[in-house]
Amino acid sequence: MNRLLGSLFVTGLALWLTSLILGPNMEFTGFWPIVWTSLVIGLLNFLLAPLLNLITCPVYLLTLGLSRFLVSGLVLVIANEWVGGFHIASYWWAVLAAVILSVLTGMLDHATGRKK
Repeated sequence: MNRLLGSLFVTGLALWLTSLILGPNMEFTGFWPIVWTSLVIGLLNFLLAPLLNLITCPVYLLTLGLSRFLVSGLVLVIANEWVGGFHIASYWWAVLAAVILSVLTGMLDHATGRKK
């Protein structure tokens, strides 16, 4: 349970920091949309992302893994449709947000000692 809450906290903090970096291209209307978006992203990464990664495996190999950000951007766009109070301007802003989220999540995981 602590691991799940820690993951939710790190994802929520990374989402909030990403929204500060991207400004009006990625916005939250308050605290709860950040929490709901973190939960939806976690759920989609658990259920949908493995299937999308399997489908895009040849592209993943050709791009040396960079296509993973395209899948993560798609997950953000889906979360944008499902969560009220969360807005992202377009798919390409979602891909950029996915790159920033990946970096920030890695830094926060390292800073909190979650991943060693």
